Amino acid sequence: MTSEPERVTAVAPGKAILFGEHAVNRGQPALSAAVGLYARCRVRAGTGGEYRFRSGSRSQETPRAAVLELARVVEGYRDAEDYEALRRLASGDYFSPQKYVLASMFGDALPAALEMEWESEIPSSSGLGSGGAAFTALVAAVSPLLPEPPSLEQRAAWARLGDIIAHGGVASALDTQTSLLGGVIRFTGMGLAERIAVAPGLTLVVGHTGVAAATSEVNGRVRRWLAERPASRLPYFETVGALSRAALPLLERGEWAELGRLLTLNQLVLKEIGVSSPEIETLIDAALGAGALGAKISGSGGGGIIIALATPETRDAVAEAITEAGGRALTPAVGVAGVVVQQ
Repeated sequence: MTSEPERVTAVAPGKAILFGEHAVNRGQPALSAAVGLYARCRVRAGTGGEYRFRSGSRSQETPRAAVLELARVVEGYRDAEDYEALRRLASGDYFSPQKYVLASMFGDALPAALEMEWESEIPSSSGLGSGGAAFTALVAAVSPLLPEPPSLEQRAAWARLGDIIAHGGVASALDTQTSLLGGVIRFTGMGLAERIAVAPGLTLVVGHTGVAAATSEVNGRVRRWLAERPASRLPYFETVGALSRAALPLLERGEWAELGRLLTLNQLVLKEIGVSSPEIETLIDAALGAGALGAKISGSGGGGIIIALATPETRDAVAEAITEAGGRALTPAVGVAGVVVQQ
């Protein structure tokens, strides 16, 4: 095993999905951008055989053996596709995703004791990938404790496990791979995502509705909606995939007006799927009325955030309109670097 540093800090960015929500879980491609809002994970060796977790006002101590046992329980639920049990587990134990990631990384070689603490400027349950960034940062921070440096593919797989538990058993690797790789990525669900070239000037305004919507609950609702009439409803997700493919060359060439129209079309499909809300529609109307080129949900929906495509000249006006409509406007940098480790 490599020598253990006294403390390791990893910093991972959030994400904004440009195209592909919900469709990405049905085999369609998605486009996502890393944004300049960050989660930090600090890890150091612990004492007394205890694992100590802290995030904001939440904290927990648990024995090493309980971390390994939780992973065995989770594997049973996953094998049985018992999504309700996974949702109950995540709801009752805030740190269950982190424990599952750790046990999966180390197995029986799990260190005797660790102390972990997270700080985040990413609003939770918003669609900005707060969980994905936290899990990506965790994997990066504890990887120096492994006998050999893990591959990028392995780090991506481990981080995704946290999202799978947090999201109730179903999660693509989109959030965690965006946080891991940074930039703007094209994700297909087959291996690592591809970083894509984007013309200068991609400008997003994020509008937070202030409504927290648990991704696991929204995912479950969409899954049931599709199961009711799969033949007639699957084409909605295929349409989102087609929009993702059409958007790729527009991003590369900087054809922002046409890209904005595709964003708004994507929103109409998401509304039909049933993941919009009055708060979301209010912010979208405000953004478009202030000159945004397009706007849509970003993330699972039901609340959370919208993204509005602006220009450098209209960004402030769009942000102001979102604020006046009752939202919280954010203007993070777009296409930032992926996770970094600080020792």
